[in-house]
Amino acid sequence: MLLLLSISAFGLMLLIPAIPALFEIFRPKDDTRLLIPEGYERDARFFGTSLRKMLAQFVAAKHGESFREEVKLRTNEEVSWAPDMVIEAEKRVRGISVGDRVRVGQGAGIRDAYALESLDVEDRVVARTLTSDGAMHIGESVQILRWIDANGEITVGSDSILGVSASSGSRITMDNNVEFERVWGSPVATRTDTTEPFEFDKREHKRRQKTIRIGQAQVDAGKPMILYGAVRIERDTHIPSHIKVTGPLDIEPGVSIGGNVIVRGDVTLASDVTVSGHVFAEGTVRLGPRSRVGRRGGVKTVYAGRRMSIANDVEIEGWLVADTGGGTL
Repeated sequence: MLLLLSISAFGLMLLIPAIPALFEIFRPKDDTRLLIPEGYERDARFFGTSLRKMLAQFVAAKHGESFREEVKLRTNEEVSWAPDMVIEAEKRVRGISVGDRVRVGQGAGIRDAYALESLDVEDRVVARTLTSDGAMHIGESVQILRWIDANGEITVGSDSILGVSASSGSRITMDNNVEFERVWGSPVATRTDTTEPFEFDKREHKRRQKTIRIGQAQVDAGKPMILYGAVRIERDTHIPSHIKVTGPLDIEPGVSIGGNVIVRGDVTLASDVTVSGHVFAEGTVRLGPRSRVGRRGGVKTVYAGRRMSIANDVEIEGWLVADTGGGTL
């Protein structure tokens, strides 16, 4: 009897810490507002800001039509200046090219370019970094090995690769099949050929689980927006709050969400979806045509733990971050 009591007491001691979690599973109470800090301590345009600071003394001392000197950055770098810096097509250039206006010819290979007014990069260029205090135009099939940054608008041609970071103080517009990892813009926009709504995966058949459907009736009835399993939000539903989903989330056309979207699986916005807050997904993120995410001043907007795919006429305010890479379609 004593042994039985001892075993029972030991089992009870193991069970007590799990009781709050069991209550949360069967009677969820975690339906309060999601507090996501808006302040982002690191400069979203850190790379471009750092290069400008390192080249400030060289830029201030510019004179004449052209000159070249060695500048101490992290290492000694050869820096060239010309008011109108033109790098010829197919040419290979080392060092840092600086000018009021910089143009990189088709098929050229360069290390770094910095324009004080405008930077124009033609097709099939390979560059380590690109920086502009004004606008930046990137042609088709351009490969960036590290990063790009501009104070003005950036336009990116199809089939280009944007390296580890692309950032702008204004709008970034990406064409078809542009690959990226981290993009920051106000906003980040797309102009591609994919105009039809995204189709959803047949997850309920693959995983043999029933999909929870949320329509306007469920929202108006006050159903908690903390959902366990696969979820589909029906067409034209308006959800004024945040939503948390433990499985995959499919959002049909015309849906609007007034808060943040937190998903443990994949999330697909079919088309014409508006999310006023942020989208965080541990899986893939698919943003269908004419979708809008974020608001002016937002800094943590769309995050994908895996891959991100973006269709035509999408606008995102702030960050796009894809852990395993992203691309426009």
